[in-house]
Amino acid sequence: MNSRRQFITKAAAGGVVAALASKTAWAGGSSATGCSVSGNLSGNLSNNHECNSTNINGLGPAEWKTILGNSSKRAAEGVSNVAWEDVFDIGRMPFGSNPDASRKIKSFLSDNNKLGGNEALVVAYLNAKSERYPLPAGKTAERYVQELYDDIGIVFTKEQFKRAVKATYS
Repeated sequence: MNSRRQFITKAAAGGVVAALASKTAWAGGSSATGCSVSGNLSGNLSNNHECNSTNINGLGPAEWKTILGNSSKRAAEGVSNVAWEDVFDIGRMPFGSNPDASRKIKSFLSDNNKLGGNEALVVAYLNAKSERYPLPAGKTAERYVQELYDDIGIVFTKEQFKRAVKATYS
């Protein structure tokens, strides 16, 4: 896919997310001073601190699964294969009929880039943690995805969230 088409695809997805998502999850709240995923995707760069659509260069589940399985690649990306509860906190259990928050995040990733709800959250976390998603100053990758988790089903649907995450690496 050429770069212009990628930009258009990402911008369209960002418009949907920006219209649906809360300020705290996507735009960093009223005190945001840095870049945001929705701001970059939608082209709304009112706080342009060297931000543009090309700053979003996420990876998908298969790539992250490979990286998490290799210690030198993990170190290069600045990520670790931690437990779900270490990222999402004790009160945010994985979606599904048999949630286990002690599972390592790599176990939520597939090899085929098929994106489920838990997988989309892990991908968003890893892309933010590795600085592939620019976050507002002071916002951690953990807090970022905790806010996304909290907004699923309230501000936007799981399907809308999955499409928005996929648009950052497709």
